Amino acid sequence: MNYSDQILHEYKEQADRRIAFVCRLMIVFMLLISLLNALGIFIIDPLALNLTVAISVVNFFLPTFFYSILKYRSVGVRFFILAVLVAQSGLQYATLSYHTIIMLVFPLVLSCLYNEKKYVIYTAVISIPMIVISHLVAFYLKIVPDEPLVTMKGTVLYGIIPRTIEFLAIFIICLYISHRIERLVSTLASKNKELYEDQENLIFSLSQIIEHKSLNTGQHVKRVSEYTQVLCKSLGYDDEEARKISLAAMMHDVGKIMIPEDILEKPGKLTSEEFEVIKKHTEYGKQMLEASPGELFHISTQIARHHHEKWDGTGYWGVKGEDIDRCARCVALADVFDALVSRRPYKEPWTPKQAYDEILPQKGKQFDPEVVDAFVANFDAFVEITRRYPDQ
Repeated sequence: MNYSDQILHEYKEQADRRIAFVCRLMIVFMLLISLLNALGIFIIDPLALNLTVAISVVNFFLPTFFYSILKYRSVGVRFFILAVLVAQSGLQYATLSYHTIIMLVFPLVLSCLYNEKKYVIYTAVISIPMIVISHLVAFYLKIVPDEPLVTMKGTVLYGIIPRTIEFLAIFIICLYISHRIERLVSTLASKNKELYEDQENLIFSLSQIIEHKSLNTGQHVKRVSEYTQVLCKSLGYDDEEARKISLAAMMHDVGKIMIPEDILEKPGKLTSEEFEVIKKHTEYGKQMLEASPGELFHISTQIARHHHEKWDGTGYWGVKGEDIDRCARCVALADVFDALVSRRPYKEPWTPKQAYDEILPQKGKQFDPEVVDAFVANFDAFVEITRRYPDQ
């Protein structure tokens, strides 16, 4: 699992949303220009203004359409959106002239949000020709009637060249900013990756201790982790989230380290006093994990505390329904299924079909109905996991 890539991916998704939001604000900006022109504060040809505003509304809505509605977030889409914004800036500069001079650098500034130099360089490369084109269009349409821009020489010397120099100066600033952001985000991603790797290593180590604590549970921890990942994916978690939860699930019984071995390995039925001792492993697990930093341990804490709760509130501590952590609801079913199909000091293993028939009637009682539905839909995967990780 590459957490660095995940962080960078999430960062770019946030940049997509910010760009879409800023472009929606630009729609308001264009409508404001139209209003000021109607009040006589600006003097712009109404036909040119109305046409520009109409095209601007469509173009500025494209980021929202792609990023927020269609959920398209690829490098190609980002390049396309930046190209549209560059063309839009040229149109506005050509038709509205110096009323919207800031538009020439607007796409360049937005490209900094992606924290990669390639977006800034790409935007700059296609913007410079657009500066030339927009000035030539303004010249031939006679948008600017003032000296010296009424002549081609004046347009080049006092329009194209100064604006290009100003643009290049801003380009250098934006390139520096994007480079700094890129390094900062990469450093953050690297540190976060190290943190997750440390958490994973510790979780794997603790899971080994849990397994060796009881010879009868064999690969129980590994199987519960795999079952949990299957359930989480079925419930709509993405691959990374499902992986995190499955890792955290390995800590569900960590509190049993604190339980006397003679109770854990007792072949017969537990007394009420012994059962009260066993129940405490959920509280012990919570106490052991909650002080540990990191997202994986935060998830583990909730799972350790809640994995013996029941949907109807008849579990260890009476927590019920939606109040039970959702990840723990998945682990609860995974844990029970594996206990049923595994050999224990007090029972022989059941067949997967017998475990299935036992779990299904508990929908809405012991287990979250959605989790049971996910179990039913993925029962074959559960059976395969039991075969792949047999007890030694």
